[in-house]
Amino acid sequence: MPRESSFGVRESVAGSYRGESWISPDFNRFGDELWDVANILRDDAVHLVDRLEIFSLFLFLKLWDEIALEEEAAGKSPPEQQLIPEKYRFHNWAEYPDRYAESLGFEDSILFCRQMFTDLANRQSKHDSARDLRRLFKDARFPLRYTTTVRSLASKLAKLNLREIMLQGMSAGNERFDILGRTYEYLLQRFAHNKEFAEYFTPRHVVDRIVEIMQPQIGESIYDPACGTGGFIVRAFEFVRREINQSCRSFSEKERLVLALKTEHLNGVEFIPIVFKLALMNMILHQDGSSQLANEDSLSHKAQDKHKNKYDLILANPPFGPTNQERLAVFEFQIKLYEALFVQHVMNALKPGGRAAVVVKEGLLFDSKGQLRKICRKLVEQFELLAAISLPNGVFNPYSGSKTSVIVFRRPLGREDVRTSKVWFYRVESDGRDLGATRRKLADFDTDGDLKEMTELFPYRWQNAPHGGVRAVLKSDRLSDFTGDRAWWADLQEIRETNYNLTAGRYCPHQAEAVEYEKPAVLINRLLELEAEITTDLQKLLVMVSNEDVA
Repeated sequence: MPRESSFGVRESVAGSYRGESWISPDFNRFGDELWDVANILRDDAVHLVDRLEIFSLFLFLKLWDEIALEEEAAGKSPPEQQLIPEKYRFHNWAEYPDRYAESLGFEDSILFCRQMFTDLANRQSKHDSARDLRRLFKDARFPLRYTTTVRSLASKLAKLNLREIMLQGMSAGNERFDILGRTYEYLLQRFAHNKEFAEYFTPRHVVDRIVEIMQPQIGESIYDPACGTGGFIVRAFEFVRREINQSCRSFSEKERLVLALKTEHLNGVEFIPIVFKLALMNMILHQDGSSQLANEDSLSHKAQDKHKNKYDLILANPPFGPTNQERLAVFEFQIKLYEALFVQHVMNALKPGGRAAVVVKEGLLFDSKGQLRKICRKLVEQFELLAAISLPNGVFNPYSGSKTSVIVFRRPLGREDVRTSKVWFYRVESDGRDLGATRRKLADFDTDGDLKEMTELFPYRWQNAPHGGVRAVLKSDRLSDFTGDRAWWADLQEIRETNYNLTAGRYCPHQAEAVEYEKPAVLINRLLELEAEITTDLQKLLVMVSNEDVA
């Protein structure tokens, strides 16, 4: 019988590995405890953005302190070499913050915390993460007004014995289960489920399956131009680190490759400052490096030059929908849709022989707008478009119910390299979760619904090319090995005849041509957006005509 501890953890006989029992965290229960703590901030009437930032920073201090305690217990790192100064170590002050503040000469815990934030924003240390710590606390406000809020928040976090869970949790390969980073990600997911910053959180089971089919390799440069809370970068790190541990026998070689992975090969950009900090915390807590994470705009003119022809693998779920922001960059196909601009940025940023998996709003793949059809034409004719994986409406609830697809493509190595000859389509009907706002588990939850079959049927493996980059090689010469009720192929001529329509339903052999309809609310919003664009253009035209009349 499984038995539960007081820390939201379930121990199971099925979780044994080579005779050693290990504990897997029950995130539903443990995450609920954290969520209850986070809601303490509501009593201080703190604005949503400030509430998220304050709680995340407090949780970061708590989680990092657990890492430090583990290192000290193992004799790896003495207190004087820790990232957080002893004065601000969470376990020293959190249980009785007012009493601790007074012992240091502060009037109350509010003033102590404000000083702590200021000092950490200017922290000078030889620790590898010192620069990231400064970036994390830079410009961080401390808006709490009541010492009772600080006392309640800090003391409740202090009572959660995360270190005990962390030390007991063991995973395959006798490695420590990443309880700290996963705990933080669960909290981000809860914020997303409550429609707070949901658009920056890609469901991790979707991320896992995309990373699985793209197979990040040791030494590859990996990039996410709209990294949100860092899901793709974190999972890519975990995947490659596992490859290093399995393929390298020498300890020194493992250390060298992991260090290069952390400091050179993981690249992410996030435009929204608070979300950038969430990603930064996520990466620090996973200890996967964050020096290449930037708070910038991937669609700026500078970014097109900075990232051009640079990456072996790009994984992204960029924002979609209309943008009214005037972009500095001039794209080949200029259209005010995020998904259209980001797909062009990804094409620009791939090295020859590089590959990408990008989540796009499905409208991009079939909409009759001329610029969108040109983008799809370029994907097919100038790149090697390999797959289009249709996701069901609701996968990204509660943020959006829009229909989306994942497009997988590769940049040819040169003029003589292959282009698109056929495209593999897969239609995901279930991801193992209810497609409503609550996203409740379904009976096929353990397989992520059809996503498990999708990864098993995915036709390609990635083979290193002699002079850099990779080639997409079919796992079998029989194309029928990769077809089924939800999977089929379309050849280049078929795609050309449909004006480069890249939706899965368009080529489904099991039914009459499927027409994908969006929800009425989505269509109405699109009409309103078009009306606004037309009005703006007419106003500009009126100004031009008026000026001509005056002249």
